[in-house]
Amino acid sequence: MSLLAQLKKDSLLARKAADSARVTLLSTLIGEAEMVGKNAGNRESTDDEVQQTIRKFLKNNQEALGVIKDAERRAALEQESTILTAYLPPMASEEEVKAFIAGTVAGLADRSPKQMGVVMGALKAKFGTSFDAKQANAWVKEALG
Repeated sequence: MSLLAQLKKDSLLARKAADSARVTLLSTLIGEAEMVGKNAGNRESTDDEVQQTIRKFLKNNQEALGVIKDAERRAALEQESTILTAYLPPMASEEEVKAFIAGTVAGLADRSPKQMGVVMGALKAKFGTSFDAKQANAWVKEALG
């Protein structure tokens, strides 16, 4: 079952359970995720595109949590973040990513910052989108000297 189909199924279950917060969040998410596929050639969105949309929603929630002071709204945002996170694959651990970076850098003939793209490309090939690219970027810079 595709991730989009799972979201639709869960949205229907939330409607039946009268869980208005989950229904609103999932309906909005489904609409955004479907739009990506439709804009890219009137097709259904892939799981990767749906995951990118979920990550976008999570990022927006994290930014909002940084500025919102109202406890009730913060609780709602944290609940939304928990719901969204459940649909993402587990992220690679810091140890896994650092170990892979160290192994990749050790195998390089030239260990200069010019090799940044090679190492980041290898990370993307190995972990896909299940690692924190921003943090990994800093670790790669550190490893390359």
